[in-house]
Amino acid sequence: MVAKTLIMKIYHITTNHFLDRLWFKDIDDFKAAMNYVAVVSSLLKVKVLAFILMSNHVHVVLYCSEEEAKAFIDTLKKLYGIYYARKYNVSNFFRRVKVNISAVEGKEAAERAVAYVQMNCVAANICPTPFFYPWGTGSCFFNENPK
Repeated sequence: MVAKTLIMKIYHITTNHFLDRLWFKDIDDFKAAMNYVAVVSSLLKVKVLAFILMSNHVHVVLYCSEEEAKAFIDTLKKLYGIYYARKYNVSNFFRRVKVNISAVEGKEAAERAVAYVQMNCVAANICPTPFFYPWGTGSCFFNENPK
């Protein structure tokens, strides 16, 4: 049997936007999802370049294989879905969430994908800069407090 070679690329993952439901209803939901991003990336050994948790959708930029990108978002949805089901007494909420996984080709495209993810909270008029949005990597990238 020949081992399958994994081609590492940058992938931008976007979940569909709910118009009538929220992924994250309170601060504890955001905190749980932040932890799940860390757990899943560590478990699957996937490099997270950027991510943002919006109230009704999620964006993630990963460096990994396409199979690992799919496993990452599927595992994240599953773990957060279990948490959400227990907390809100609903089932199969995240099973219906559609996902788009797009390969990002080229350095400029990778930079644009990361910038798009970081600036999502600004585009949604939630805050003036990503530094003020705690539910993603933007506050790390735009940290105005040098140490």
